[in-house]
Amino acid sequence: MAELNEENQFTILENKAIGRNFAKHRKFREKKALEVAEHLSMTEANYTKYERGENKITVEIIQGVAEFLNIDPLQLMASDSGHVVENSNSPHSPIAIQENSTFHTTNEEQTKLITKLVENVIAMNEKIMKLLDKET
Repeated sequence: MAELNEENQFTILENKAIGRNFAKHRKFREKKALEVAEHLSMTEANYTKYERGENKITVEIIQGVAEFLNIDPLQLMASDSGHVVENSNSPHSPIAIQENSTFHTTNEEQTKLITKLVENVIAMNEKIMKLLDKET
């Protein structure tokens, strides 16, 4: 997901992987690149360079895309290709399920990010259930 640059002591984000996640989540939400670009106050051509991993992705860009797509920014950083499955009951459901899969972590930081992501999904599901209970 990211590596530590020992000279400068900061994290370098993997532009290509995160860019693919931008595109994957945007398409999953049935949004156009132009819509995301307008939200970020940039041209569509410039935004698509982020999706292709050609532009350096910053935390601000991740936050802006996550805000527009209404998802946790960690999903854009931690998602692995093929782990989002459309819910047949609701194609816009933020809940992803993958059956018959094995999850491997490579380090403690990644494990913490995944744990936080799971906690956020659980909290979101609890809020959805409360809202649904109020409607009935």
